[in-house]
Amino acid sequence: MAYQYDEHNKQLFFLVYDGIHNSVFESQVVMPLLEQLERSKNLEITLVCFEKKIPDEKTITSKIPSHNRLHVMFCRRWSFLGKYSFYPAVRGLTKILLAYRCHAITARGPLAGFVAFQTLAAIARKHPDRLRKDAQDPMPTLTVQARGLCAEEYRYANMRGLSRGLTYVIKKKIYTSLATLEWEVYRNKRKTDYPAHVMIEAVSPALKQYLVDHFRADESKIIIAVNDIPPQVSVDQVATWREQARSELAIPSDAVVYCYSGSFKVWQCAQQTVAAFVYEYEKNAHACMLILTQDKKPFEAELAKYTIPHSAYRILTVAPSDLYFYLSAGDYGMLLRESDVINWVSRPTKMLEYKAVGLKIIHNNTIAWLVQRSSI
Repeated sequence: MAYQYDEHNKQLFFLVYDGIHNSVFESQVVMPLLEQLERSKNLEITLVCFEKKIPDEKTITSKIPSHNRLHVMFCRRWSFLGKYSFYPAVRGLTKILLAYRCHAITARGPLAGFVAFQTLAAIARKHPDRLRKDAQDPMPTLTVQARGLCAEEYRYANMRGLSRGLTYVIKKKIYTSLATLEWEVYRNKRKTDYPAHVMIEAVSPALKQYLVDHFRADESKIIIAVNDIPPQVSVDQVATWREQARSELAIPSDAVVYCYSGSFKVWQCAQQTVAAFVYEYEKNAHACMLILTQDKKPFEAELAKYTIPHSAYRILTVAPSDLYFYLSAGDYGMLLRESDVINWVSRPTKMLEYKAVGLKIIHNNTIAWLVQRSSI
């Protein structure tokens, strides 16, 4: 697909390896990019998504609003089975970067970062003249966004309870390969490496420290990401929405509302969160739980295990654009997680959303961002 680019604009290519069907794609990828375009009138962004199956036009338009300075391209990718799995992604990105001018690349996560590394190294070998300081078309700069720990997240999701057998051996091999890949992306580069100068955006100070300690990343090249933090909703707007949302949901004005926004996934501790609310309800019959989720039936089944009335909770599926409206009805945001390094270094999207409307966050000291700020 050919695009009309303005040669006077800075060209940023943003790489997303986990595709547009990721649950946070719209809130954590598209919206920050649109906001970045609004702040920088001389910027054009090309969003490059790596997909196992290229989505249809309806899906694309439903997730990515039209903008004259936001372009979208797709490349094929394979399931991860080691470094050779990146061949189609690198091949596709190489064709794109040779066809279009690019001043800077931002890669979301280590997998997209690895594709960028391999692509830029290949182009530099074929076109060494672009490495010169006075080159007319110099090589682009590279920033890798560290959003979590890829290998540890795989271990957490796939290896708990496994200690032997063929399945364990296969998954351990994948885990080791992912850890090695992260090392190559984040480690402090040698002068002989290309690209050697790579900036890293970590989502939290705890993650920044982990990258330094475990991957020997260069601390001076790591910044804390702020562009994808949602803006604070004004106190007056929250107050208006609070009254409107409570009226719509028939929640009394004197109720203490505990909000949970998320799915019924094990790692989100949904069952523990419901149990925590029931504990609060048993102490205060004016307590009410507001659940915003795509998984209504599992939550209904979980709440049915307890002897609390239906009037004590509301379960809704809402559009992303309406999320803050309904969260404004709450007093507390519930964010329980298991004690694991992937949670400790994280900056959960739900935490940012709760904070955007001024909710007090109930947590269990498993997220460094919350623990360290509550102790200040």
